[in-house]
Amino acid sequence: MVPGVKEAAVTLQSGDDLCQPFLVFGGVFRGRLVRLTQAASEILRRHDDPVPVATLLAEAMAAAVALAGGLKYDGVFTLQVQGDGPVHMLVTDVTSGGGVRACAKFDPDRLAAELRGRPDGFSPRLLGNGHLAFTVDQGPDTERYQGIVELTGGSLADSVHHYFRQSEQLASALKVAVGRQPTPDGDVWTAGAVLLQQMPEEGGENRPVMSADERDDAWRTAVILLGSLKDSELLDAGLSPERLLNRIYGTVGIKPLAPRPVRATCRCSAERSIRILASFPAAEIRNFATDDVVSMTCEFCREAYTFTLADVAAVADAAADPGKGKT
Repeated sequence: MVPGVKEAAVTLQSGDDLCQPFLVFGGVFRGRLVRLTQAASEILRRHDDPVPVATLLAEAMAAAVALAGGLKYDGVFTLQVQGDGPVHMLVTDVTSGGGVRACAKFDPDRLAAELRGRPDGFSPRLLGNGHLAFTVDQGPDTERYQGIVELTGGSLADSVHHYFRQSEQLASALKVAVGRQPTPDGDVWTAGAVLLQQMPEEGGENRPVMSADERDDAWRTAVILLGSLKDSELLDAGLSPERLLNRIYGTVGIKPLAPRPVRATCRCSAERSIRILASFPAAEIRNFATDDVVSMTCEFCREAYTFTLADVAAVADAAADPGKGKT
């Protein structure tokens, strides 16, 4: 569990946000199916970014949940994209309990210029050149793991494929789709992903033994079957995960594993925010203040916190002298 995040057991219902692990070809390949509607809508509505930026952020969320679902960790998995394009940063993280949050940073003027003259409102150059980083942080007493790869191809999925080829030396296939439905109460977003990965060739208990040629043929078949999946099917809440996976891989053998719930969860708090402010020099804090009140807004959930300068000074004094006031 992650401090400050309530992790509770959840009984999943049809249509819930989830990460559905599965095995195909008797366990030779593994995968995760991700669907996010409530979490994606809640996060994207809070940010109210332009549609092209929100779409990229939704893709990053779905990809991050799919990637995190294949790891054994107790902490936070972070996917971060940094580029020199109009959208210069995407960040999304996923706790080991399924809490997800995300934010994007972009230049409004450069974004408008890039999209000018594009009737569909999208451009493959929004991120530009840069890198994609994966980080697993399990707390101060453990070593942080990070993998970095150059942004390649025309999509986030292309960069993920490149990462697995370069760093993990395991083939992977990732399909990501995002849908948006405007409503009187705000846009309803759905982000979906299917990540397919080869397992190490050493084999395992109850896993079929294949020759190299058989394994290559099976992988090509699995990727072709994934390629047949339509965006509309991946995003269709009326098509249960079990039915969807069976539609893709029913002919080659599919075994769904226990699904994991996913929800929008931010780890910010008033206590954490005031500690961050108190770490700045007092003169700098005064420059931030209006009428002796300083505000701080969480980049992830847009929650605004306000404190008096006296409150911030008291926290700073306590941090400088932990024994002050104690008997």
